Amino acid sequence: VITDLHGNISPYFRVITRERAEAERLVSEGRLQFMITIPADFDALVAAGKPPRIETRIFNINTDMTKNIRLRLDRALVEFAMARGTAPLRVVQTTTREQDVWRRSFIAAGALAVALLVGASLNTAIMAAREWDRQTVKEVRLAPHAVWATGLGKVLAGLVATAANVTVTLVVAVTLFGLQAPVDRWLSAAGFGALVAIAGAGLGLGLGAWLRDYRTLQPLLLVTAAGSFFASGRYGNVATRPPAVRAFDAYWPPAFVFETLHALLHMPILPDLSAVAWILPLAVVSGLAFGLGLWRRSLSA
Repeated sequence: VITDLHGNISPYFRVITRERAEAERLVSEGRLQFMITIPADFDALVAAGKPPRIETRIFNINTDMTKNIRLRLDRALVEFAMARGTAPLRVVQTTTREQDVWRRSFIAAGALAVALLVGASLNTAIMAAREWDRQTVKEVRLAPHAVWATGLGKVLAGLVATAANVTVTLVVAVTLFGLQAPVDRWLSAAGFGALVAIAGAGLGLGLGAWLRDYRTLQPLLLVTAAGSFFASGRYGNVATRPPAVRAFDAYWPPAFVFETLHALLHMPILPDLSAVAWILPLAVVSGLAFGLGLWRRSLSA
């Protein structure tokens, strides 16, 4: 039962060795997560109606992994009882999609959102801040163009760099991490990503004009992005986060980006995304207003 048990994408267990001494050594060294010892008289005890004793040994360094092992072992015991007709219940699994989302694919989609947010905001912020760092801001002030035009030029340059970043990330996510999405969702996801990128570029323009130091901008935006990745449930679902983090995610804009992008790429049945129709345009207008406003103010100082 243990070797045959599997979900709809992969086996529950992968047998590494059947030698007890080797298994004990691997577990003690942390090279084997789980060891199970089934007594030689297991079948005889079961036939006689006596409960056999099964011993397990777990390398308990990861509580999440340990929990999964215990749940899968419980499932194996239920499957064994079902096969013998002695189970008090029967488990029938019905899913909304043919195949579960691989963990690596789930994480890859989150990485794609990070590339989108960091690429748009950080690229544009550095382009703006470097004008002060290189002392070329005087030329920008004297340029025969309106201030808003030079600001939009920074935004467009940041978006071009973002497109390159996201393209590389997308290729890696699809080819190495198995990111898959329905064909009819890619256009919606691309449109969503484009609007998010514009809002992020506007934010980056404002931060670059305000802080004027790329050495400050880089750690600020990278740490914020990394924290948002984990807090917004891109390594584990939002539902598994502590209550305070879930409450924070309800109002944290990057969490909205992560959740919406994952819904577009992974969910077989889309949730209500009507709020996107007004939140995203508002974010674009606000981001550009923030960026161009600080850009103009900084150039005028």
